[in-house]
Amino acid sequence: MPLKATLMALSVAIIWGVNMLTVKGAVGEIPPFMLTAIRFGAVAALLVPFARMPRGRMGKLAIISVIFGTLHFGVLFYALSMIDAGPVAIIVLLGVPFSSMLATYFFNDRLGWKRLSGMALAFIGVIIMFWDPTMTDLQLPLLLVVFAAFMWAVANVMIKKLGDIDTFQLNGWMALMAAPQLLFFSLIFEPHAFQAVMNASWVAWANLSFTVVMSSIVAYGFWYHLLKTQDVNVVVPWSLLAPVISVFGSFIVFGEAFSVLKIIGGAVVLCGVGVIMLRKPVQRKTQGMD
Repeated sequence: MPLKATLMALSVAIIWGVNMLTVKGAVGEIPPFMLTAIRFGAVAALLVPFARMPRGRMGKLAIISVIFGTLHFGVLFYALSMIDAGPVAIIVLLGVPFSSMLATYFFNDRLGWKRLSGMALAFIGVIIMFWDPTMTDLQLPLLLVVFAAFMWAVANVMIKKLGDIDTFQLNGWMALMAAPQLLFFSLIFEPHAFQAVMNASWVAWANLSFTVVMSSIVAYGFWYHLLKTQDVNVVVPWSLLAPVISVFGSFIVFGEAFSVLKIIGGAVVLCGVGVIMLRKPVQRKTQGMD
């Protein structure tokens, strides 16, 4: 990628790495669905007044709001309320091999043996982490993180296929449609959510503010631009840097414990994603794409 695009990708990775820690801190006080609803509601309030309605694309944006807003972020934040930030940051990297798989189908990329090997390593690493005795009672949240990673990959492909759209339009209008969905789930599954919001400390609100401004607006604004202008298989693997920051940050901030299987599994995942990142995909001849 050009230098400007590379710096943007690096900034995104750093923000996302820190963001995992701020979300973990926030869900300790504000229930996850309500937290996600507030996040998207704030993003919509900040962006929609300055972004025209993307006419002709609202249907596709509505689908993206379900996949990206509810099924990725809502599920991820719910899992994060039950499990340490470190394992979540590693397992969500499965979004990289999932994205490569989907790009093979939708963008005519060809998977060579090196990238296939990297994908296999990533999945093996996650399986090793599942075997950790400390994770025995956490199989459901671990599986939810895997599901959220796949939804992230699906959203990446849909955004790429959306074509040329202003990032404020994409981010703002998607957030506007996602917020009510998440509020609905909060009303059903989190009966004390409003009381928790009223009693939340300034630290929780500071964490939420970082998530809204730096992650949702700045980082994803960069991310959407990169997905539109660069090869999806070159952009997506930059997320490899984020979990490194998250894992070490979770150890320092939350005192999360490391175990042998967590370390081995995490290292295998990082190696697998690294192989995918370093192997440039071979492009097939483009045939009529919608």
